[in-house]
Amino acid sequence: MRIVILETDLFPDRQTVEGAVAWLKEDLAAHCLSRHDVRGHTLTEEECDVLLDAILTADLVVTV
Repeated sequence: MRIVILETDLFPDRQTVEGAVAWLKEDLAAHCLSRHDVRGHTLTEEECDVLLDAILTADLVVTV
């Protein structure tokens, strides 16, 4: 499963989500995780393209 994790600091329950992500990381052979930090800065056009490609090809997008 392709999983994209967006680092946004939007949700106060980050610990619960991080715990679930850690559980998914235990079986990296079955999951491909990528993290993208979108906190506090403007993304360049290249960064936006990479992020958009990751989101469009992901099976699951998680925002923390």
